Amino acid sequence: MLILLLAVPLLLGMREPQRALAAGVRVAVKGKPLPGGAFLAEEIELREEADRDEELRGLVESVEPEASRFRVLGFAVQVDDRTRFEREPAGEAAFEDLRPGLRVKVEGRRRQDGTFCAEEVAIRARQYPERRIVGTIEAVERGFRGTPVYQVLGRAVLVSEDTALATASGRSRPLLPRRLGELDDDDVAIRAAPGFGRRLAIGGEVRLRAERLDNADLDRARKDGELVPEVSAVAGVGFDLGPVFAYVELQGRKEVFLEGGPGFLDEGPAADVFVGQAYVEATPPGVPWLSVAVGRQKFRDERQWYFFNKNLDAVRVLADLWPVTVDLSLSRDLFDRSRNPRDQERTNRMATVSWSARREVRVEAYFVDRRDRTARGDSPRLLGMRVLADPGRRVELWADLAREGGTRGRLDSQTGRWIVRPVRARALDAGVTYRPRIALDPSFTVGFALGSGDATADLPPALQPASADRTFRQTGFHRNRDSWNGVVSFRYYGEAFDPELANLRILTLGVGLRPLRSVSADLVYHRYEQDVASRRIVDAELEADPAGTDRRLGREWDLAVGFEPDRRVELRLTAGRFLPGPAFESRASPMTVVRFQTKFRF
Repeated sequence: MLILLLAVPLLLGMREPQRALAAGVRVAVKGKPLPGGAFLAEEIELREEADRDEELRGLVESVEPEASRFRVLGFAVQVDDRTRFEREPAGEAAFEDLRPGLRVKVEGRRRQDGTFCAEEVAIRARQYPERRIVGTIEAVERGFRGTPVYQVLGRAVLVSEDTALATASGRSRPLLPRRLGELDDDDVAIRAAPGFGRRLAIGGEVRLRAERLDNADLDRARKDGELVPEVSAVAGVGFDLGPVFAYVELQGRKEVFLEGGPGFLDEGPAADVFVGQAYVEATPPGVPWLSVAVGRQKFRDERQWYFFNKNLDAVRVLADLWPVTVDLSLSRDLFDRSRNPRDQERTNRMATVSWSARREVRVEAYFVDRRDRTARGDSPRLLGMRVLADPGRRVELWADLAREGGTRGRLDSQTGRWIVRPVRARALDAGVTYRPRIALDPSFTVGFALGSGDATADLPPALQPASADRTFRQTGFHRNRDSWNGVVSFRYYGEAFDPELANLRILTLGVGLRPLRSVSADLVYHRYEQDVASRRIVDAELEADPAGTDRRLGREWDLAVGFEPDRRVELRLTAGRFLPGPAFESRASPMTVVRFQTKFRF
């Protein structure tokens, strides 16, 4: 099966030749400035025109009228009497029209001291955040793990597994093969260690987090508010040995519980110190598109809808056969005692095949089989398909379709036996985010999710029919977090309710603002209904049970605010307020949650 999956793209001729990025090639780099002057590329576009001028496209950061100078993307831009000013599409402008936050395009050349001498400054017609530099690749160097570093406009242009290459024929493959060490917001940002060449990389971070949860049982008569501060730290070390890469993390965590009113302190469990990711990844000689990894590894999908887990002990095969990528694994939870003990009784077989089409479309198929070796018989099998699209770069679409099979068991309290039923369930999660590309970079999101339910779910296990259970359950590896157009991610099914998509219908409406690259705010509304009226809610922060006579569970309003001035610092504030509906008793009162987190990387 593995050989067939790897061979099909080759037989179909799907591998696409890619022009090498070399010194002397003219490019346009879209991305963002980093501390220290580097530029992280989101896309590198090959330019064929003969023009050798250099360009800056971005927002005016500051203006110095007395020096006839302003700053864009960290560059000092000098103007003189020969500089031409215009206002698109066909208007006149002058230096005096410049102000911080204005989107401009600057054409000119750099002096030896790095100052950008402007020949033409155009105030753009549409005002939205833009960060792009245009020039010639001056040199190509090699970073950690052989990653190329391009010098453009005197800046080090860094690339990642998400950096795309665009040519005249359209958007092409990412510049780097996707490997296990793909970086996301939950990863330690390891960097080459000074004095050790490019073979050793180190990094770490400290997180301070606090959560305040009130009235989870929807009953104000009982005081059950809880404040949970937490401090955690993680340090990671990577070793690059050519075809072999090794990585290990050491993590520590300490929680403190404050509950029952002022002055009452419960220090909670002792500090927990454990090994996080620890794996070895090898690339066979002469086969750069294939790698095999063994050890404790991170599994993550982009929306964290079917898996997010950093501590699965696995054997894994990854193949990058552009435009197809394949991820196959066999895993167990052997050593992580902090998770659900049931996970340690399961063997997981997972496969993901992803096809990246042109015009920003990616199609994924995934299979997750969790085989329970106990009498519980809780062995779900999920087969799903995902479509992610970014047509026109103003609209982002997503759609997840999944069918659940396998078996699920429930304990009969009278006989002490597990009664196992087959599962036949389905789920859908789809939505769209629209960005009109105007001032403040607003975004508007509409989403709908459905997880099927079963009309017999409330019956005692002994009375349930032998027919299939229709209640959909997610994989157990899910986290249901995404960032839409914001700086930080949040729980997209609700910060307060935070349910698993099981016997639920969720309508989501959201509006967001991103006035600066480093700042965002999202306001989100959810409406919840059960697919089948039931007295059970599966895996949610909510502790109250509905009456089972009405499907309307309630509504929720969420707020997510993020600040990330650079890769080293992140501040996140999320809050939610759940308003119970007719499914609960009339005296049920709202539930609220507030979470704050600050992250420091070093």
